[in-house]
Amino acid sequence: MCRPRRPVPTKPRYCLHVCDGPSCGVTHDSDRLVELARRTIEGDATLREAVVVRSYTCFGRCDDGPNTFVQSLQPGDDPDVEPDPEVFERERAFYPGMNEETIVRVLQIVCGKGEPIEDLVDDY
Repeated sequence: MCRPRRPVPTKPRYCLHVCDGPSCGVTHDSDRLVELARRTIEGDATLREAVVVRSYTCFGRCDDGPNTFVQSLQPGDDPDVEPDPEVFERERAFYPGMNEETIVRVLQIVCGKGEPIEDLVDDY
């Protein structure tokens, strides 16, 4: 009797870091964006296989918050470890001023299709 093959789990390719510093976490209520991102990822099979979301200490761009960064994970990268700041300078994946609509766009387009969103992305 043949058993159906189970899909081989893939490792996430992206880590969505959402600022949880004093300004973004308290003033901009970034926790609700983390929860929305998690719900969006959980509800989409493609995102579920490709993205993890984590809170990040502080990007230092408090006036622009809430801020996010989409880290392209390389083999061996641990999404549970905050990346070195040089990653932010190397990758053009900093998204300031997030809200419910824009964070879903970032998940669907940047993490889902691998394309930057030119009208939202900013240099770190």
